[in-house]
Amino acid sequence: MSQAQVASAHQVAPAAPSPDVAPKRIESIDTLRGLTILVMIFVNDLAGVKEAPPWMKHVFPHDADGMTFVDVVFPAFLFIVGMSIPFGVGRRLERGEPLSKVWRHILTRTLELLAIGVLMVNGDTMAEGGILSPPVWNLLMYVGVILVWNVLPRTQKNRKAAVALRAVGAALLFALAVLYHGRGHPGFIELRPQWWGVLGLIGWAYLVACTTYIAFRRHIAGVIGMSALLYCVFIANSAGRFATLTWITRWVDIGSMLGSYAALVVSGVALGMILTPSSEIQSHRERIRWGIVYGFALAAAGYLLHSGHEIHRMFIINKIFATPPWCLWSAAITIWFWLAIYYLMDVRGWKRWATPVEPAGQNALLAYVLAPLLYALFGILASVGPGLNFYERLGTTFAVGFWRSVVFAFGVTWLAGALRRMNLQLRL
Repeated sequence: MSQAQVASAHQVAPAAPSPDVAPKRIESIDTLRGLTILVMIFVNDLAGVKEAPPWMKHVFPHDADGMTFVDVVFPAFLFIVGMSIPFGVGRRLERGEPLSKVWRHILTRTLELLAIGVLMVNGDTMAEGGILSPPVWNLLMYVGVILVWNVLPRTQKNRKAAVALRAVGAALLFALAVLYHGRGHPGFIELRPQWWGVLGLIGWAYLVACTTYIAFRRHIAGVIGMSALLYCVFIANSAGRFATLTWITRWVDIGSMLGSYAALVVSGVALGMILTPSSEIQSHRERIRWGIVYGFALAAAGYLLHSGHEIHRMFIINKIFATPPWCLWSAAITIWFWLAIYYLMDVRGWKRWATPVEPAGQNALLAYVLAPLLYALFGILASVGPGLNFYERLGTTFAVGFWRSVVFAFGVTWLAGALRRMNLQLRL
């Protein structure tokens, strides 16, 4: 090889990652988020497959003391939401953005998560007999969500287009709210916050976690201490301490939404804080050591709390009840998975394996709403055709249904990536 060829090869070859100095962008966070979304879509789809083994479903019965890998998916996403807060909210604070503007962003994002969550919950419980069938209403609802929350590249032309699309989407969602046919709630608007949905739960926990971060953003010990205090809120609620606060409890479950779920997100905030460029911990070795110790500490706390499961059921491991042992074990498992991904991607520089899940990590909200949008589309196609939902038919046996769910999960992820390349990206 000539000297020119050698020089050219050195110019195009990517620099090997430093074994000691961590990069400013932590790509493993996006990959972990993408993997979580991918698995979430897979297990949600697999729930409709007959004969699926118990370990591939939520723990049964619903009040059992235990968990499967399926029960770790939602808390893993909550933890990742917390990991992202020091980067998102922290970046706004570091560039000198007024605190009032930061709070406006946080409150707006919380309200948007609550609104989308309520729409999704009502779509699942819609009654037949209205002007629009449930599949049609759901399809149009998700189209409206996409129109309102799509983010176009910032140009003068796109700014006008974005305003127009949001106006159309908002008008569509209002019309759908009027046309919604509920169950037992007659009125001009029959939509009801029966519960806040997955996105709504994330919204409440996000609000508490952002409050914690702003208060203790330079003191990681305070953040970890706040996480412990929030678990105490869950325990106090289970003991009936907040039973008289009906003006709050009619809207939120203090123990789970403002307690244990929020504690999970705050736990993620603590890990995210050591990964920011302003953190004193900058080397790969220190970050990995910190993550290992942090994960084992949370697992140990979960184990010790679970020792009281015979005293009170608040100490069992259970997703439905959002118990502290379940949250702590889920957080520890998420940390350990992140450590493995961090080592592969950010330390060793092995990134190509993560290509299939990157779109879900970078376009998480769109990937999440695409799945039910497609279900609604399948329902519409079945109603206008021979009346047979071919997609549901594929789930009548586990042998076929398992691969249906695998293909569907990767297909939604690929579609989210393709739409992102077409400048269709949802962001709150």
